[in-house]
Amino acid sequence: MQKVMNIYTLLKILGFIIIILTSIILPLSLLESSIADLTDQFIEWSGNNQFLNSILVIFALAADVFLPIPNGVTNTFAGAILGFYLSIPIIWIGLTLGSIIGFTIGKYAAKPLAKKILSQEDLERSEEVAKKFGVSILLIARPAPALAEISTVAAGLAGMKWSTFLTVMIVSNLLISVVYAFIGTAALTSQSASIAFIGIAIIPFFFWLLAKRYF
Repeated sequence: MQKVMNIYTLLKILGFIIIILTSIILPLSLLESSIADLTDQFIEWSGNNQFLNSILVIFALAADVFLPIPNGVTNTFAGAILGFYLSIPIIWIGLTLGSIIGFTIGKYAAKPLAKKILSQEDLERSEEVAKKFGVSILLIARPAPALAEISTVAAGLAGMKWSTFLTVMIVSNLLISVVYAFIGTAALTSQSASIAFIGIAIIPFFFWLLAKRYF
């Protein structure tokens, strides 16, 4: 039993280290260059094709259920690259598609496929959390790295109604989209890495800490 507890503690520590690396260390390394330089490099690479840029943002956000792509990074740079007004619907579409994919997996693909995405521990814990807290945990976990995806899958596994889930996701994703569109645009306009850091690291890490109370 003691050995099992030690392994569990080690896994929790490793998970925390991963969150720190993806939410703080990685963003800091990206921000060694100015937000303006990074944006210019990306626009040059894409040929300033707004359609292509929009598709890439949507894909990155929707695929976050399967791939370790930090939403804070994607959302912030979407605001910088696409501008305030265009980035709002694009971020919203990407986040909502990702939410629907996670929920569909949990609701219809059931545990066999969900187990391939979540660990058994996270799967069992997420089901319990979703059943107990429902809408509240979806709202708190939405901006949190990793837990955002776990909560959508768990909501499906817990049997949450489509109408309830979509209402929560539509509203919460819209609020997140507006906030990140503003942060990304403001960071580019002022060429401030500090403003970008708020969206890339501070907000995700803050909500991750809040959500960890329930996971």
